Amino acid sequence: MILAAATFHGTEYANVADIADAHRLLTPLLGASFASIAFAIALLASGQSSTLTGTLAGQIVMEGFLNLRYRHGCAV
Repeated sequence: MILAAATFHGTEYANVADIADAHRLLTPLLGASFASIAFAIALLASGQSSTLTGTLAGQIVMEGFLNLRYRHGCAV
């Protein structure tokens, strides 16, 4: 969404509110191949960010709730 907002700011497409519309409208502004690649990378990065945040938050909450401490790092 940040990619789309930065691209659409100050253009006639500034009122885009749907992720499907954002993908469709990026093509005329950035070009067909670059728009798809940039959109895919942005979606992958946002998915990884939310996954990592949820996992770490769950671990921290459970450690505090159960009064457990896990050793961070590789288990050998």
